[in-house]
Amino acid sequence: MKTVCFAIVLFSIEVFFAGAAETSSAVPEDAAMRETINYGTDNEILELIKKLRAGGIDYMDDDLVRLVSKTKNQNIILGVFSFFNERSREGLEKPALAILAGREGESSQKINAALDYLGTVKEEDALPAIMEIISSDDTDYHGTAIKALGKLVYSETGGARPEITEMLIGYYNNRDPGDGVRQAIVSAIGGSGGKEAAPFLLEIINSNEQGTPLRMAALEAAGKLKDKSTLESIIASASSADPNIRFAAVEALGSFDGDAVDAVILEGFRDTYFKTRLAAVRSAKARRLKDAIPYLRYRAERDEAAAVKDEAVMALGEMDNSEANAALLALLEDGKVGDSLRSRSAEMLIRNNADRYAEKVIAKLDEAKARNQTVLYKGLLKVLSSAKTGKVENLTARLFASKDVTEKFYALDLTANNRFTAFKGEVEKLAKDKNSSLSRRAKTTLEKIS
Repeated sequence: MKTVCFAIVLFSIEVFFAGAAETSSAVPEDAAMRETINYGTDNEILELIKKLRAGGIDYMDDDLVRLVSKTKNQNIILGVFSFFNERSREGLEKPALAILAGREGESSQKINAALDYLGTVKEEDALPAIMEIISSDDTDYHGTAIKALGKLVYSETGGARPEITEMLIGYYNNRDPGDGVRQAIVSAIGGSGGKEAAPFLLEIINSNEQGTPLRMAALEAAGKLKDKSTLESIIASASSADPNIRFAAVEALGSFDGDAVDAVILEGFRDTYFKTRLAAVRSAKARRLKDAIPYLRYRAERDEAAAVKDEAVMALGEMDNSEANAALLALLEDGKVGDSLRSRSAEMLIRNNADRYAEKVIAKLDEAKARNQTVLYKGLLKVLSSAKTGKVENLTARLFASKDVTEKFYALDLTANNRFTAFKGEVEKLAKDKNSSLSRRAKTTLEKIS
């Protein structure tokens, strides 16, 4: 049974990588995509958005903005808003503001989508409309509006908005909001700041009478606020009997520094609750905590949760020092480590120092091919396609000589990334290829190496 399950997982991963390579290379014709945007049904456009999302394609964004400005089809509008929102992509501010301005005649789905989007892109011009919604007697949109407000006012570098904090605390104390709205208020206060924020959050964090979700929201908000007066309570919460409180506390500690903070983060790596371990990994990454490197390697190798393993590898990559890169190299070379993690380790090494590690990754690529380790081969090849170093020139020549179309795409990527003018002849041949996607990529590559 275990063998069957492993085979299914392996097949699924291989399909994923194959699909990713296929999507990135076999992009539909620009003209065909624009025809779909101009004349397609909502289902056809939503399918197109799926392809754009999977391929990481953003050059159709202007066409989608124009579509939203003229269509009345709600499914299309919601689909485009979702696509832009998840990428924090600007461009839809004007139609979103128009939806809020005329919200009496709009559906609840469109109003919520507009609020969410305007918060994500931090559109200051939306603030009057959002405040008006929150102040109104119609409570249908209060939760979404407060969440949008919290995102709009939050800044990694600080910048308190005490007047907003005061308004939110007044709402919390005087309007008897439901649980969801209370959590949204608490989270938003972490972003708005001001002298009243820390005492308000501490009262919730230290109260055993408050429910777990609200205390978690207060801990998250304290991490955003970064006020040292909350630190003692956050550290105490990291020892809570409630695993979700421990998780939220360790996550919040990534915003603080000091030996006491480091000790609690490192202890979080030992927690039986996987989310607390995940929070420890993220906080160690945020703090660039060198003492966490052996913990991160251990978690990457042995943690039972795939999310913790993957995050640990990315945290090691973020450290980008000799010890962390040595740990990543060991993971890449360990045949007992899963293929996806070995590829992720290679990705971090190439990102950190392609000149130093490209040849080692190529050696593992060749080994994977010789052993018919298809998933690992495809994963490492995709990683190498983004490398910027002369060490990949021989690999590029091999990929141009390949009969595999996907490998030719990667050869073009490497040529463009590294300005390999020696392959201009090969690129010119592919510019005339019958495969229109390959031809288009080749023409783009020619422009870059010229």
